[in-house]
Amino acid sequence: MPREHDREWDPELIHKVDRYHLVENLEQCLQCGKCTGNCPVAAITPSYNPRAIINDVLSGSVTRLLDSEEIWRCLWCANCYRVCPVDINYPLLMMQLRYMALENGYGQKYVTGINKFVFRAMEKGLTFVPGQKGIEKIMRLRSGVGAEPWPEVSAKAIAEYRAIFEQTGAKEYMENLEKSEQRPLRMSYREGRIVNE
Repeated sequence: MPREHDREWDPELIHKVDRYHLVENLEQCLQCGKCTGNCPVAAITPSYNPRAIINDVLSGSVTRLLDSEEIWRCLWCANCYRVCPVDINYPLLMMQLRYMALENGYGQKYVTGINKFVFRAMEKGLTFVPGQKGIEKIMRLRSGVGAEPWPEVSAKAIAEYRAIFEQTGAKEYMENLEKSEQRPLRMSYREGRIVNE
């Protein structure tokens, strides 16, 4: 693996990543490996290692994390959090790392694909609306269990939902994300370790 340079390390990375104070106990990590042992992604992807990612955050390895595909592999199943002896909320760490990566131009391809569902929700109040055959099947099934045939979303509810996205800046954020230039993820993985290509 090529030598890393000091400009690729930031001793304040943990404070920059956890600026919302969601994982304030990260420095208590025991490096016991329970997170990795209970992670379904680590079970099928040898390079994915929550324990190593925590260590890299604490060590300040900016480059190794932000322009890395590794931070996009977490499924947020929270198996790691469930078994952590010091209650480190690893899924929230991953969320914050992803936001930081996006702010630095990495990983848009993992996010912009779901924007269409969010924009559809702002228009119709539902994130997914199937084709006509799907609608008919859903209506039949819902009617069969005594529910209303199709979930009706009031115009007021749609307007409120849209207002939330506009007032919080989420709509503008997602629109800008789609327009922003994406920097390539420069890392590839070999069993057990992240290495440069």
